[in-house]
Amino acid sequence: MELTPRKSEILKAVIGTFIATGEPVGSKAIMGLMKTPCSSATIRNEMADLEKMGLLEQPHTSAGRIPTGRGYRVYVDSLMEDTTLTFEETLLLNSLLSDKMRETDQILSDMTTLLARLTGYAVVSFTQERLGTVQRFEGVWVTAGSFLLVIVTSSGKAVSKQFRVELPLTPEGVERIISTLNEHLTRETLGGITLERIIAVEKDLGEYRGLMAPLLQTIYSMVAETGKESVMVRGTANLLSYPEFQEGDGPEKLVRELEDEEGLLKRFRQSFSDRIRIQIAPGGKGLDGASVVICPFKLHRSMEGTVCILGPKRMNYGKAVASLEYLAKQIHAAHGFRPHLPLIETKES
Repeated sequence: MELTPRKSEILKAVIGTFIATGEPVGSKAIMGLMKTPCSSATIRNEMADLEKMGLLEQPHTSAGRIPTGRGYRVYVDSLMEDTTLTFEETLLLNSLLSDKMRETDQILSDMTTLLARLTGYAVVSFTQERLGTVQRFEGVWVTAGSFLLVIVTSSGKAVSKQFRVELPLTPEGVERIISTLNEHLTRETLGGITLERIIAVEKDLGEYRGLMAPLLQTIYSMVAETGKESVMVRGTANLLSYPEFQEGDGPEKLVRELEDEEGLLKRFRQSFSDRIRIQIAPGGKGLDGASVVICPFKLHRSMEGTVCILGPKRMNYGKAVASLEYLAKQIHAAHGFRPHLPLIETKES
């Protein structure tokens, strides 16, 4: 059976109405939405055909229709219109990224919170900072037996740790150690540090050559700290406000899953892509009942991540996509790094 223009218009109207109301949609509700006028009987016949095609279903006898997962897929892939954010919404998103010097963690936290507020859904943000290279070393003498070692990575992130030594240490000694590290170990990935380079560092350290092994171990552990994955979740209460997530032990399951960072990474890590993608809810309780709009982004050359907007199957996909698309473009404008483009090329279940 062919999806004719009229069937497409009716399917689009049913899904749009169901997204807004959450209630089964009848033929009378569709009549006023049709661009080409037709009778209620004609609409009922077309809706019956859409049901046979697997795009609509009737939850109860004599009730209206609701979209199926397949119906949502057709809607998302070919019927959904581009959504334009309001002036107030664009102002909020612009203000989020207006200060280029803000801490990355604060930007991510505010971004996740704001998207949850704008969309009315839950938002999960994943970030992964690549280890990158060491931009420079810095050191501050503390006592005769310790100094503060500071590493600044190529992404601009700084980590510090107090380094203890067993031999007498002077401020001049700290300067020599730091100078030697900067000369031999900067602008190189840790995996690219050769044995020859280590020998050269050890030689230039002079009386402090015995610190070479513990220094390397400390440097590796400090740089590794900058590459950890992080997860932020906002808007859990938004999801719990939808009837779809309120049945039985659904709320408890949903909260438990959203609090499980490792579980979230396992669930969505394979979904990370280079473009906005839409996953229609497969059905079930907890996160199994949530549809997801997924968008990758970059804050700088070493920091990349993914934002997932989670809502009911009847979520406003157009609004979610518009919010993520605009935010990705603003990140590019504010930080000088391109988001992964094209933003919307394929959409997969």
